[in-house]
Amino acid sequence: MGKFFKFFLLTAGIFFFFVLTTPVWGKDRVITNVKVIHASTNQNYLDPALQDIISQLESVFKYTSYRLVEEKRLNQNLNQQGQVNLPGSRTLIVIPLDTDNKRIRYQISILKNQNSVFKTRILLRNNSSITIGGPQYKNGYLLFNISGSI
Repeated sequence: MGKFFKFFLLTAGIFFFFVLTTPVWGKDRVITNVKVIHASTNQNYLDPALQDIISQLESVFKYTSYRLVEEKRLNQNLNQQGQVNLPGSRTLIVIPLDTDNKRIRYQISILKNQNSVFKTRILLRNNSSITIGGPQYKNGYLLFNISGSI
């Protein structure tokens, strides 16, 4: 009976911990995934790591080569800055500003040597993505595929 009672208390404690704390953890959290892509017309190459978005890229951009440079997953609070290091002494700053359960509003900035060179805001449907064209890099351009979920 003693082992059962200890097991019951442990199980009940874990259950109540998660039930009572989940709303605090889940409130105003945004999962952001950023894919940094090098796009060019110098060769024909489609990175297998980009298979899930290649058709989206090809429908918008006219490049013949797409390579994944970096991928970063950010688990953010609203108004929390997330950053992704980019080639060429650049940093991509991603800030989820607000949500309405259907959309996420982001502020996107690029810094070069810690000076702002680009800033925009995007409104992204929950569980969707957008690809933004970026600066020149190695005979091509950097693209940023940003997806978000709440």
